[in-house]
This record gives sequence, structure tokens and C-alpha cells, in this order.
Amino acid sequence: MRIKKIELIGFKSFKDRTVIHFDAGITGIVGPNGCGKSNIVDALMWVMGDQSAKDLRASQMTDVIFGGAEGYAPLGMCEVSLTLENDGGPFPAKYIKHSEIMVTRRLHRNGEGEYFINKEPARLKDLQEIFMDTGAGSKGFSIIAQGMIGKIITAKPEDRRMLIEEAAGITKFKARKKESQRKLVATDQNLVRLQDIIGELKRQIDSLQRQAQRAERYRNIKNQIEDLDLWLSTAQYVELKRAADEAQAIFNEAQSMEVEGETNLSTLQGQLEVLKLQILEKEKAVEEQQTEYFTKQSTVQKKEMEIQELRFEIEQARRNEQMTGTILQEQEARKELLSRDKAALDEQVAELKEESETLSAAFTEKNEIFQNFNSRIGTVDEDLTTKRRELFAVGQTESSLDARVNSLSSQIADLTDRQDNEQQVLNELREKQIEFENRRKKVITELDKERQMQLDLASDVDSFEANKKILQDSVAAKKAEVDSFKDSLNEVASRLYGLENLQNNFEGFQEGVKQVMLWQKTRTQEMMADGSVVSHFQPVSEVVEVPAEYEVAMEAALGSRLQMLLSSDSNIAVDAVSHLKENKSGRSSFMAADGQGLSFNRAEAPMGQEGVQAILKDVVQAADKFKNTVSYMLDGVAIVDSIRTALNLRPSYEGWTFVTLDGDTLTADGVLTGGSSESADSGMLKRRREIKELSEKKDEFAGKLQLAQMALKKTEEQLANVLNDFEGAQKRKIDQEIKVAELRKDTERAENEVQNALAAVERQEREVKKLTEQLEAQEQKLEELNEALIEARERKVLLETEVETLNSEMNSVRLGFDGLQAEVTDLQVKSASKTQEYTGVLRQLEMVTKSLTDLEAQLTRMSEEAEGYNSQMTDTQVTLEEKKIEFERLLDEVETLKLQAARAKDEYEVMSESIRAIEEEATSSQRARNERQHKMNDSQLKLEQAKMKEQYLIDQVRERYMLNLPDVVEKYVNREGDFLEADAQLKDLREKLAKIGEVNLSAIEEYEETAQRYEFLTKQHADLTEAKDQLRKVIERINKICSKRFKETFELVNDRFTRVFPVLFGGGEAWLELVEETEKNEAGIEIIARPPGKKTQNVSLMSGGEKALTAVALVFSIFLVKPSPWCLLDEVDAPLDDANVFRFNDLVREMAKRSQIIVVTHNKHTMEVAGKLYGVTMQERGVSTMVSVSIQDIK
Repeated sequence: MRIKKIELIGFKSFKDRTVIHFDAGITGIVGPNGCGKSNIVDALMWVMGDQSAKDLRASQMTDVIFGGAEGYAPLGMCEVSLTLENDGGPFPAKYIKHSEIMVTRRLHRNGEGEYFINKEPARLKDLQEIFMDTGAGSKGFSIIAQGMIGKIITAKPEDRRMLIEEAAGITKFKARKKESQRKLVATDQNLVRLQDIIGELKRQIDSLQRQAQRAERYRNIKNQIEDLDLWLSTAQYVELKRAADEAQAIFNEAQSMEVEGETNLSTLQGQLEVLKLQILEKEKAVEEQQTEYFTKQSTVQKKEMEIQELRFEIEQARRNEQMTGTILQEQEARKELLSRDKAALDEQVAELKEESETLSAAFTEKNEIFQNFNSRIGTVDEDLTTKRRELFAVGQTESSLDARVNSLSSQIADLTDRQDNEQQVLNELREKQIEFENRRKKVITELDKERQMQLDLASDVDSFEANKKILQDSVAAKKAEVDSFKDSLNEVASRLYGLENLQNNFEGFQEGVKQVMLWQKTRTQEMMADGSVVSHFQPVSEVVEVPAEYEVAMEAALGSRLQMLLSSDSNIAVDAVSHLKENKSGRSSFMAADGQGLSFNRAEAPMGQEGVQAILKDVVQAADKFKNTVSYMLDGVAIVDSIRTALNLRPSYEGWTFVTLDGDTLTADGVLTGGSSESADSGMLKRRREIKELSEKKDEFAGKLQLAQMALKKTEEQLANVLNDFEGAQKRKIDQEIKVAELRKDTERAENEVQNALAAVERQEREVKKLTEQLEAQEQKLEELNEALIEARERKVLLETEVETLNSEMNSVRLGFDGLQAEVTDLQVKSASKTQEYTGVLRQLEMVTKSLTDLEAQLTRMSEEAEGYNSQMTDTQVTLEEKKIEFERLLDEVETLKLQAARAKDEYEVMSESIRAIEEEATSSQRARNERQHKMNDSQLKLEQAKMKEQYLIDQVRERYMLNLPDVVEKYVNREGDFLEADAQLKDLREKLAKIGEVNLSAIEEYEETAQRYEFLTKQHADLTEAKDQLRKVIERINKICSKRFKETFELVNDRFTRVFPVLFGGGEAWLELVEETEKNEAGIEIIARPPGKKTQNVSLMSGGEKALTAVALVFSIFLVKPSPWCLLDEVDAPLDDANVFRFNDLVREMAKRSQIIVVTHNKHTMEVAGKLYGVTMQERGVSTMVSVSIQDIK
């Protein structure tokens, strides 16, 4: 396996993608200081999984991302890919079939990292395993970064051990051992916890078993109660459902009929309104026809009067004509006789004058009487016509009023019946309202009472809950305290267990001491039948009591003598030595326990001197039997504050050993030992002190845990009592809440009933009020019509009397009128005749006297007058005929109007009859509607009651069993049985359930879970115990393998080192020594070197070049033993002079035969040995670029 190429993107100063190819042999990387050469080495270490930012010369891991430069912004991520080629040599077994593998590491600015192998995501562990035990990892010996060559020399012995371990190939074993040890510690802790948990579970199982049996009985009874209750509830539900369906059917039927009835009633009311409108129009038409009839009749009467006047004029004209003709004849006669009768005229004048005066007086008297009669007849006739017209109108009004009175009387009777019915319904509704209000008051009173009880119970529950919360918080706090004490106890016990195991297994002791102690333990146990322990050997570390601040000083002063075994029997000590020899188990030192025959240093102790803190034997305590021996071992040892104080005191106190609290030691022989205080940390003494302290802490925590558990138990008992009280109060509260909820529903139902009743009463009152108002209006209207009818009838009677009186008067007046008229006419004619005769005689006498000519003129004039009378009579006759024709026409029209009025009146009567029939039908329909409304209200009330009961039943089932009753009806609906017997059985089961008392229903599951958990944990305990034994075996096996391989590799490396060192230095000698590390129970590696011409000295005193050559010799020695696939040397030759550089280059060429060499250097001689050179430059500030040159091509 060798490096084929490395690709950098954004890593430190390599902003752009940079690919560096590495060939076999030696590749050099050169360039000025600060150009980024070492960044390539850092990239190799980083991509191999190095997790230390310090090793990469950074403060934090994100510092390896390109941080920007002049003109360039920082990048958000960096990536390095390393391609490894399979060249036929050692290669990871997992990828042995691949010709090459590519390892990639990527880091983002937010700190998120990614790993890839062959571009597939991988873990850091997978990536590190590729380089493990090859020496080529980030921590391997094959990468010597800048400054690391000197650290190899100055490192601690145990740190140098890692180089040999890497070469020995035991890194993987060490990693597995650490992992096994971590698992072992975790297993011990888990076992302690498991033991506590298993013990606690065992106690819980017995209690839970009893609770589970009780809960099972409770559950069985509860299931039986639930089954019976659901069956009975199902029966009630089905019955309520049937009642609701029946009420719904009745309501639907009534509602459908209501729609039809409402339609019919609306139709009838519409028809009634139309007919009322028509009858009003018909009534108006009848009145109009009667008015027209009366008008026509008046016109007829006027025409009749006109005809009578015309007839009178014609009669008068006829009489005037006749009279004029007679006078003319007489005048003609008188003309003939004038001359003869002139003489006789004188005789006739006196006679005619007397007769004329008599007739004129009689005519005047009779004419006056006639004119009075004629005027009276006209007046009576006019009054009679008026009264007849009035009588006709009054008759019509009487008929109309009589019909309207009859109609109103019928309507009033219907309204009265409706009012009585509605009033009766109103009274019933008021009674219902009062009943509902009383029921509501009763329910509200009961609800208030139950609410008060509910508040009291809620107060109790709150009080119990507050106590419960306080106790729960107290229990939680005490549990937390118990858990804290348990955790502390477990932690102390686990730590104590681990330390005791280490102590019992004598970990930290030398192999020989450990074997002797184990041999003693086995031998003693075999000998003592009662199992008691008798110890013949005890290490010094086990018999002394040292204050903690002096433990380091004690260990530094005694060193390996702490492991010296104090024996009470020298023979047994000899047996122990024989045992070690026989088993080849190492070596051990023994000393008599009683200390007899020992000589003490009697020199004056440096007490009171400046810097002296204590005499060691004075601060160390031991048992009486070991006191002399311990005092002897510590004799002549003083504790000082610093090593300089020890150097100052040594000349004055010869034979004294001085030790500081940090473990620096100045022996009586003048040997000064010192260094980091960490490497001088206490071991066995500290462990023994910790065991004692942990034992005391364990007892303390055990006592506190017991007290806390007792307090917890007492608090839990109080909490259990409070919980029982709380559950009882809560149950009573829930029962009370259910009762209050039921009462609240009853209240709501009662309120709904009251509101419905109130609405019904108000609706009925409005209906009654409406009917009352209609009835009052109709009665008032009827009263007005009756008054009008009575008035009309009185008026009719009066008019009939007046008409009869006028008819009688007219008849009586007309009885003598014709004779009086003839008599007046006769007297008028006679008077006129006599007057004419007298006048004529006088005129004749005058004419006779005056002249006959006047008679001729008179005769002419009289002829003309006769002709005028004839013409007047003719015109009047024509007018009379026309008036007669018009009069006949008017009579026909009057008769027609009379018939039309009669017919209209008949139609009016028919329509009135139709209205009465429709009103009766509408009243009947309204009555049926009211009955349907009543039926609908009853059915709706029943339906709502059934639904409320049904919902209440569903709510009860849901509250009790969390079930929806309609969903379980099918399961129980077909079950047969006696409900009374089931109800009695249900009560009996509930009594049994009440007798059981409070039950923890979760106890069954808890018992099963606890039992399963107990079984599981018991099995886990056995598995953990077995795993613990296996882990110990694995660790022992790893220890053996590692120890064996380490020793073999150490010997090989030491052999190579002894030969390489003289080659590099041109002489001298050097070797490696193992130094026991008591704390880690592992030997470190010390380098002993003597350059040519110098004495053997500590490597820390060498020069820089000598240190570098020594380190190179060690590294190359390791390479010769375990060649690594590649070696990276970063300015390793920097401290070497030219002569040493040549030797260094010779070794590099030798190593290049086995491994791929990458050298970062400034030395031109080292550059010459490279087959290929890469130059690193910074053409731009802060950005590195690469330039490659092949030396072989140049040569």
C-alpha cells in the first residue's frame, strides 16, 4: 500500500483544487518559509482522521478551512481526498480486492464533518481502522511532523511506548481492550442497578398479584353490570324509539293534512273575499239600477204631466175655436139683422147686463173653487209620487238591511262558537302553563339544592386535590431524593465495587506480588474449613494509613517498597518464593512483619527547619504488629516544601531522604528524582483511601436512603389515603354532576315546556282577542244595521200611511173634480156668452150708432183669430202625439229597469247565499285546522319528550361506558329475557361491586408488565454476569497478546536501535530500557544514549542535533523492524549539520527501498536524494500553488 495522490480543496492556504501525485521512492517538497509546505503534511494527518486541532497547528477544527486572502473571500468548506494504491504489499483486508481506495474527509464552516471511503459515506472509526497497526496513521511513527522529532526525545516514557505498540501491531488490541474495559465498568454499574431493580420488582410483584386478582373480580362484575345495563338500556331505547317514530308518524300525517287543509282554507278564504268583492259590486249595481229606475219613473211622471197639460191646451184651443166660430156667425147674423135688431137691442141691454153680471159672479165663485181643487190635486199627486219613490227606496233598503242582518247574525253565531272553543282551548293551555310553571319551580328548587351540594363536593374535591398535589409533589420530591440517594449509592457502590475488584485482584501490583497474594488466598481458603481468612502476607500499602495530602510523598519515598510483602512467618515466605520459581511468575520481596532486629537512623531529625513540613513516619500510622517495620521503612524520610529546600538541608542531615508533596525525591545517596506531578499521582494508597472513604459514604448513603424510603413510604401511604378520599369525592362529584346535569336537562325541558305553553297561550290569547274584536265589530255593525232596519221599517210604515192618505185624498178630490170642471166650464161659457152677448149688443148698438164699417173690420179680425186657434190646436196635437210616443217608450224602459233591478236583486240574494255557504265551509275548515294543530302539538310534545329521554339514555350510556348506544343496539335488541329479573340482578351486582371497594384496575396490566419485566431483568442479570466474565477473559487474553507482542517488538527495535545509533553518530552507543509505570501497570520506554566521546547522560541534556539524530535513529530502527507503507518527514533534517545530513540521507535511501518517503526540507543535500520535487509557492498572498520537477528526468 502506498500513497498515489492527495487532492486538496480549500484546505488552509490551498484555496483552489490542488492534486499532488506521489511516486515510489523519495518525493521532496520544498519552498520558502510560510508558503504552505507543512499544510500538505497537515492535510495528510487530517484526512487520516486526526481529531486534534492542536496537532494541525490550529485553535479549532474550522481553522483548516481557507480563511480568505487579499481579493479572496473565505470558503464555506474544505475537502481532502487521499488515494491509496494496492501495490501488492500489506493492504486492508476489507479492501484487498480493490486496486486502490480513496479516503475523503470534508468539513463545513458550521462544524459539520463528513467521511467517505471510495465516495461512500463512512464513519471515522472505519477510516481510522484502515491505517491502524500499519504505523502510517495520523498518530503513527511514520509521520514526523514539524517539531515532532524533538518531542520523541522529550516525551514521557509511556508516550514513547505508543511507537513500539504501533510497530508491534497491538493498537487495535489496545482499542478493543479500552472498549472492553468501558463495557466492563458499564456492566458493573448495570449489574448494581439491576440488583436494586430486581429486588424492588420482587417486592412489587406480590402486592400487584393480590391487587390484580381483586381487579379481575371487579372487572368481571363490571362487565356483567355493563352487559345487563346495556341490555336494559337497549330495551328502553327501542321503546322510546318506537314511541318517537309513532309520534313522528302522527305529526307527519297531521302535517301533510295541515298542508292540504291550509291550502283548502286559503282557497275558501280567497273565494270568500272574491265573492264579498263581487257582492259589493253587485250591491252597488243594484243601487245604481234602482236609482236609474227611480230616475226613469220620475221622467215618466213628468212626461205624463206634460201630456196632461198638452191635452188641456188642445181642449182649450178647441173650445176657443168653437166659441170664435159661434160669435162670427152671430156677428154675421147681427150684421144682417143689425139694421133690423137695432131697435130691439135697447130692450135686451138691461136684461143681458143683469144676466151677465149674475153668470160672472157664479163663474167667479165656481172657478175659484175649481182652481183650488186643481192646485190641491197637483200637490197631492206630486206628494204621492215622491212618497211612492221614497217608499220603494225604503223597501229596497229594508230588504238589503234585512239580508245583511241575517248574514251578520249567522257570522256572529259562528264567531261566538269559535270564541267559545278557542276560550276553552285557552283555559286548557293556561292550566298546562300553570302546571309546567309549578313543575319548573320544583325542578329549579331541586337544581339549586343539588348545585349547592355540587359546590360543596367540588370544594371537597379541590381540597383533596390540593392535598393530593402537595403530597404528590412531596412524593415526587422524596422519590427524587430516594433516586438521588440510590444514584449516589449506586455510583459509590459501583466505584467501590470496581476498586475492591482491583484490590482483590491486586491490580497495580507487580506480577510476583500479585501471584504471591493470589497463591496465599487460594492456599488459605483450601486450608480453612470454616471459610475464615488468615493472611500471612500483607503489602506495605495495605497496612499503612496515610493522610491524603501525603500520599504522593509516601509513594515517592517508598517507590516499589510499597509492594513489599510483610510476613509473619519466614517459612511461608520461603514457600512463596519457591512457588514463584516453580511457576516462573516473577519476583517479590518479603520482610518480617514484627520488625525485630532492625536498626533505626538515630541522626537528628530536621524538625523545625525552614521548609520541613513533617517527618514521614510521624504522619503515617500502622497497626501495632507492623508499626516497627513501617517505622523502619520510613525512618530518615522528611517531607519538605520543595526540592531546593531538600538540596539545602542535605549537607546538614546526611543519611536523610527528602521528598516533596509533588513526589520529587532526593535520596540519601544524592539521587534526585522529579518531574511532572501527574506522573507521580498516587496509586495503591489513594485506592485504599478511596475504598475506605467510599465504604463510609456507602454506609452514609444507605442510611440516608433507608430514612428517605421510610419517609417516602409514609408519604405514599398518606397519598394513598388522600387518593382514596379524592377518588371517592371525585366519584361523588361526578355522580352529583350527572345528577345536576340531569336536573339541568329537566330544567331546560321544563323551561321549554313553559315557554312552549306560554307561546301557545299567547298565540291562543291573540286568536281569542282577534275573534272577540271581530265579534264586537260584527255585533256593533249588527246593532247599527238593526237600528237602520228599524228606522227603515218605521219610515216604510210612515210612508205607506202617507201614501195611503194621499191616495185617499187624491181619490176624494178626484170624485167631484170632473163635475166641477164641467160646471165651471159651463158657467164660463155661459158667462162669456152673456158677456159677449151684452158686449155685442152694446157694440152693435154703438156700431149701429157709429158705423156699419166697424162691423166688417171686426168680422175680418175674428176670422183671423179663428184661423190662429186652429193652427195652435194642430201644433199642440202633434206635440201631444210625440209626447205620447216618448211616454210609452219611457214606460217600456221603466218596466225593463224594474225587471233588471229585480233580477240583480235575485242575483245578489244568490251570491249572499253562496257567501254564507262558503263561510260555513271556511269555518268548518278552520275548526278542522285547529283540531289538527292541537293534534300536531300533542304529537310534537310526545316526540320531543321521547327524544329527550332517548338522548338522556344515550348520554348516560356514553358517560358510563364510553359507548354510543345506537351502535350497540343490534347486539342486544334480539336478546330475550325477563327485564324485572335482569333489573334485580343488576342491583345485586352493583351491591357486590360496592362491597369490593376501591380497586386499582391497572394492577392486572401492571402485574403482567412487572412479572415480564422481572423475568426479563433476571435474564438480563444472568446475561450481564456472563458478559462480564467474557469481557474479563477477553481483556486477559488481549493483555497476554499485547504483552507478548510488545516484548518481542521491543527487543527487535532495541537491537536495531543499538546498531543504527552508532551509524548515525559515527560511534557511541544507545539502548532502550523498560520503566515500570505503577499507575498504569504498563512499562514505559526510556532512551539511554552515549554519543561518541561522551559519558552516558540523560537524553534531555543532549543538543538539538543529537536529539534529532537519536530520534531519527529510533524511528529508523522501528522502520527496519516494521516497515510502514510510507514515511513523512517534515523538516527533520533542520537541526542537522552537513555531515549528519549525509548520514541521514543514507538512511533515507535505505528506507526508501522498503517504504515510500515524503520529505519536506530546506536542505539542498536532502533535495538531491529525492526522485521528484514539488515546489510550494505563494504567487498571490495567502494562496499556495504547486510546481513539480522530476529530478531523474533532469539527470
